[in-house]
Amino acid sequence: MPQWLSEADCKAVLQSLLSAELAVYRGTSAPNWQDTPTIDSLERLHLAACVNEFFCLHETGAEDRLLMTQNFDDWATLVVRTITETSGLTFRTSGSTGSPSAHLHRWKDIEAEAHALIQRFASRVPIHRVISWLPLHHLYGFMLGVALPAVSGIPRISVDNAALPTLSAGDLVVTVPPRWDYLARSRNGWPASVVGVSSTAPLSADTSDALIASELTGLLEIYGSTETGGVATRWQQDEPYRLLSHWQRVDTQHIQRVNSHTATPSLATPLLDSTQWHDEHTFTLQGRRDDVVTIGGVNVSPLYVAERLRALESVAECSVRTTGPATKRRLKAFVVPVNNEQEAANAIAQSIVQWPAAERPVGVTYGDALPTNEMGKLTDW
Repeated sequence: MPQWLSEADCKAVLQSLLSAELAVYRGTSAPNWQDTPTIDSLERLHLAACVNEFFCLHETGAEDRLLMTQNFDDWATLVVRTITETSGLTFRTSGSTGSPSAHLHRWKDIEAEAHALIQRFASRVPIHRVISWLPLHHLYGFMLGVALPAVSGIPRISVDNAALPTLSAGDLVVTVPPRWDYLARSRNGWPASVVGVSSTAPLSADTSDALIASELTGLLEIYGSTETGGVATRWQQDEPYRLLSHWQRVDTQHIQRVNSHTATPSLATPLLDSTQWHDEHTFTLQGRRDDVVTIGGVNVSPLYVAERLRALESVAECSVRTTGPATKRRLKAFVVPVNNEQEAANAIAQSIVQWPAAERPVGVTYGDALPTNEMGKLTDW
């Protein structure tokens, strides 16, 4: 564990992780930690596995001790004592582009990104406090809500309800696009010298413009992913992204960490989107790269299928992804009807009967809105 990470930081991240995992496991809302929730033996096994993976306790041989302790404080103490010997933290993707996957972020890389972000904010206004309104166990939440304030030695406040605290000059508000949408509609003004930061999904130009018009001093948008961490930032929607100082360009599709001495693009870090580079440090996004999957020996694009469904007059929005094991992989869809489920279902049934078999969703789920997680990203259903 790096010296900048405190025991209080570890406990806050652990509580965020356990709350989220227990809620998903139970299919309920997050538990109230004022009274430590009671967990049964199966829940304990699941949570211990999550903590072991996240904090990389397996690197120390101490992972089995999680099952020998009886309460949250014991787990927190074990984590604090043990991660001094670990390589970093493991963050999981949301699964918005496939099955969730785990990605190790080493302590030195986390610290390098924190320093790079501090430099980017310093160019606009000095930061005196971080207000994070997002889960601390997600990469973005940890990086901006824990690592950045810890490395820079400034206070942080974690918001776990729908109300921001009273803001003052030098505050940095960190949250996700859906909450920025909410703030753009619900706040009439901002104190002087308060800036914001957004990541995890595209931020609409309307939201950005509305926030700046209501006197938010600046809103930094971060481009990156759980796989890469923060890659580049921009202060305005109409300007290109600029690489953070710990990254350098390899070619149009790859970057590498500064001083990594990566010799070939095949060993560098691939970008998940197509890009148009303007120089060695700035680029414009050109959309996601190829999403083609193979179904029954036929190449199919789930995005293309979603576009075809979305073109139907009775379909307001939809998402398409694969379902089933690789050998029996098919497509499924989640559809938001314009009027009602029956009308959309009839239109879809009449349309897809003419499609190639590999492109036909074998199951369609209907709902009032596409399923998203607490970070505003599309999730499975």
